[in-house]
Amino acid sequence: MFDKLSENNEERNSLQIMAKNLNTVFMISTMDNEYIIKIIQGLVSEVKIGPFVMPSYEFKLTASKDEWNKFLKVIPIPGSHDLIALLRRKVLKIDGNLYPLMSHLLYFKLLLASLRPTEES
Repeated sequence: MFDKLSENNEERNSLQIMAKNLNTVFMISTMDNEYIIKIIQGLVSEVKIGPFVMPSYEFKLTASKDEWNKFLKVIPIPGSHDLIALLRRKVLKIDGNLYPLMSHLLYFKLLLASLRPTEES
């Protein structure tokens, strides 16, 4: 699901300009799977798929697989279209150091939205 973040993608590469000073490691959890994403100078450099014993990360985004699937639709329904909308609906939990996330919020929103397919398959 989120392992595709490490693939070369023009849309993701263009986001680097927004976060050229961002160096962080964060986790995304679907409750069933865990992904550690490493960002260096605004580019996703590595994605590791768990499970992990004692992972090291700055912050963690946790939602059910069903909610992440709703978020990743071509055209998500209202309430599933945005990280903050998921948070307001109380289906997304954010833990850890929020500074990297909140200081580059638009970057993270667009980064995760770049996983959405361009057309319904």
